[in-house]
Amino acid sequence: MGRKQTSQLSRRQFLKYSVAGSMLAMSGMAGPAVQADGSNPATSAASRVILHSYDREATLPSAAVREAMLNATDMSWLKPGDSVFVKVASNSNLPAPSVTSPDVLEGVITVLKEAGAGTVTVGDMSGAQFVQHLADETIGSTRENMRQNGLLAAAEAAGAEVHCFEEVPFAEAYVPGVPQIEHHWGEDLQVAEILDRVDHIINLPRLGKHVLAGATLGMKNAVGWISDHSRMVLHRDGATFQEKIVELNTIPQLADKMRLTLTLVDKALTTYGPDSGYHLPLTQPMILASEDIVSHDQVALLSLLWARKKTPSSALEEDPYPGESNGLNWWFVRVYWGDEAAAQYQTLQAYDSLLTPEVPIHVNLAWDSLRGGRPEAIEVLTSGLAADESLAASLIENTNFGIQLREVTS
Repeated sequence: MGRKQTSQLSRRQFLKYSVAGSMLAMSGMAGPAVQADGSNPATSAASRVILHSYDREATLPSAAVREAMLNATDMSWLKPGDSVFVKVASNSNLPAPSVTSPDVLEGVITVLKEAGAGTVTVGDMSGAQFVQHLADETIGSTRENMRQNGLLAAAEAAGAEVHCFEEVPFAEAYVPGVPQIEHHWGEDLQVAEILDRVDHIINLPRLGKHVLAGATLGMKNAVGWISDHSRMVLHRDGATFQEKIVELNTIPQLADKMRLTLTLVDKALTTYGPDSGYHLPLTQPMILASEDIVSHDQVALLSLLWARKKTPSSALEEDPYPGESNGLNWWFVRVYWGDEAAAQYQTLQAYDSLLTPEVPIHVNLAWDSLRGGRPEAIEVLTSGLAADESLAASLIENTNFGIQLREVTS
């Protein structure tokens, strides 16, 4: 079978397609009917996540991304000429899934431009072991890392601008970030100044394990926005590491502008992370997409744990999480920020299991801090090919998470 090509749409056709797709997605769900206001009487507090599966031999990633994106959002938030920042995870020079898959960019950027977006910018600042932006010097280059991991070429080919935070002169590069909940940052949170200049944010994380945070998904991707000083504080104050990730996601520049979190998964980083680790190829690639970052991350976390079940035991045995996590974080602080920071170090907590809702990792903490509690259900709407049977079973296995699988039909 030949690959399906992505078609070009006028803005009028695009809006017609988006509205029709949203209506079909809701009317085609199994179970109770969805009301005119979008609510489901059986799950009135439900959150929704698209799980789109596709055949890599028959469908271009850009076409799969388009379908998932338009099922997840009707794009009504985008006005003609609005600027959009597409936040990737380019924490290193390593290939995906150690970073965001470059394959996701063409579809996302094309949809944005067809919907009338003005400037579309792709960017990040790599992790401290690759880039440090200091008052008197800049060490390393996110742009060079993006060149090596494929994100630079993919962004430019799709017609986006590329913006690396450390390329802004230090005195102008960061603005204060003020979490809108009770927080542990004090006045130490500084975020990239471009957040004040863009209208909307599309969040493109990867599906990966993280040796300190447990997992690196949508909310963890926000760490890329913060200054080197704030990164030092995050790691130094290990006792509040998980809480600070949640708090970061409440600053107005993020919370008020985040429109969609979307993860393309053709490979999962199932051990170690955020950089090195085992790359598990998926027989059937999938895309997770949601307007709600917490719901996205909940489904993504369960998907990551499912992927770990498919990882060779020899690779799992070499994963230093959780036993070595605190020692590695202390070492990280000392090497990149020196003895003074290490002397103030607070113990990082890591957990044997990430599967129970009570474990205080950032995904679980976010439900109370960002959403006022867990929803009655999270509706996972499947589209494209049928979802992998073992993944589907894994998502609904633990009823404490309230996952409900429904099919989007057209």
